[in-house]
Amino acid sequence: MTNNSLFTWDTSSLTLLYQITSTLNSAHKEKQILHDFLILLKQHFNASAGTIQLITDEGLMNLIAYFGISDEQASHIQHTPIDGHLFSFETNVIDEIQIHETKLDVDTLPPKQLCIPVRYKIMTLGVINLFVDETIEITEDLAYLLLAVGAHLGESIERSLNNQKSRRKLIKDERNIIANELHDSLAQTLASLRFQVRILDQALQPNADFMTIKTLESVEHSLDEASTDLRELIAHCRVPVEQQGLVSAIKRAVDRFRKDTGIPILLQSDEQVLTLPSNIELNAYRIVQEALTNIKKHADAHIVRVLLTRDESNIIKILIENDGKGFDQNKIQSSAGDHIGLSIMKERARHLGGKLKIESEIDEGTRVELTFRYNDTLNKA
Repeated sequence: MTNNSLFTWDTSSLTLLYQITSTLNSAHKEKQILHDFLILLKQHFNASAGTIQLITDEGLMNLIAYFGISDEQASHIQHTPIDGHLFSFETNVIDEIQIHETKLDVDTLPPKQLCIPVRYKIMTLGVINLFVDETIEITEDLAYLLLAVGAHLGESIERSLNNQKSRRKLIKDERNIIANELHDSLAQTLASLRFQVRILDQALQPNADFMTIKTLESVEHSLDEASTDLRELIAHCRVPVEQQGLVSAIKRAVDRFRKDTGIPILLQSDEQVLTLPSNIELNAYRIVQEALTNIKKHADAHIVRVLLTRDESNIIKILIENDGKGFDQNKIQSSAGDHIGLSIMKERARHLGGKLKIESEIDEGTRVELTFRYNDTLNKA
């Protein structure tokens, strides 16, 4: 690459770089930052449309932000192959900026697509595409400016990824601490109580009346359930759902339900791998987990079905239904304090920006349907 140590920026270029630096270092959410970044480029280069795509581990181009194109067009270019966006460090700085014919079949877009590499040090992370007038001329001055723009974005993205990794590690460490504390304190206490209740049960068996024996058996059963729930909680703390992926986590919950209850349960999923942010995965998984726990404890079901689908609009639907004894929804709603699990499920659905619909009638089973939308990090600018 040509040495630019003696390169002098003009006023407009310096202004753009200052605005970009301020934008990328702002305290706004990532979606807003990318929006503002693209708008700056739109204004400076008079672009009709623009996109930011990052290279995934699978060698695809993940569309993370765009303006000037429709959701349908954005969906069409989401996860396209990397070929056509292969950048290398050229001897001539002008050759590092690529201009292609516009690949989107849209009459309103200019015929030229300006491709700017997004880099961090020697790594190419992705590409910025600007749809501009075909008369644009890539001079050395402009090439340096565009490369600087891509480098600023690349540094911001790398910093964001490192911050996310640090946060995930802190959360993982904290969860492990909580799991260890639960194991060393509450789990041991429950184990001791279970042992003492069994000793008491055996001691009273010869002479105790029927009600005493039944009460002790009920206490023992409740302690067994509490121990099982605690073991599951400890396991979830030590293996966060974001490390499993949502589909894998639900499969594990289904397998555990089948093993613990012996009730036939069917899992149907359109997705083998569903990549979502960890907070979305966790809330969705906890809703499924709570629904299965309620079935195990209250439904007296003969068969259970879990269905996961995602349609073309990226609307994700998770259905958990059973043929058990059901319940009177009016009574449930009038005594919400006694059914905090359902309230927490609804709160988690709100955190997802989705809806939780619960349908049940006495002796007619229960349907729990979670619906929410996730756009694979597509952000409109």
